[in-house]
Amino acid sequence: MSIIPAPVGFGLFLVIIVATRIASERALRKLDTEAKGRLVEAFSSFRLASLIPLAAIAAIYLAMTQMDAMTSGLLLGIILPATLVFGVGMQLLVYRKLRGMDLDPAYLRVYSICRVAMLVGFVVLMLAL
Repeated sequence: MSIIPAPVGFGLFLVIIVATRIASERALRKLDTEAKGRLVEAFSSFRLASLIPLAAIAAIYLAMTQMDAMTSGLLLGIILPATLVFGVGMQLLVYRKLRGMDLDPAYLRVYSICRVAMLVGFVVLMLAL
């Protein structure tokens, strides 16, 4: 039984995704061209490297779904924390890298608020499943 009704949780998650994307894009537009270029350059290899742990989590999930002894509660109890740790860890690495780039503090503030909102949205979605 879910804590939050599934349609409500899914709807809130979608609203949070759209709202944070809009806020992030607006904040990004306020950066000058040089800062935008530094962002692209700084994170070009980061995106590829971040796919490795995500692929590992997906592989563990797929392997666990093939085991008959695994219940959905146990599966959720392993995958959800792994996904949250991965997401929070990646965001902390990104934030630390952004702080070292000497970007506009307003951009960093909007970025931080959007990432926390996304994490809350993910938790809401998981509570709705």
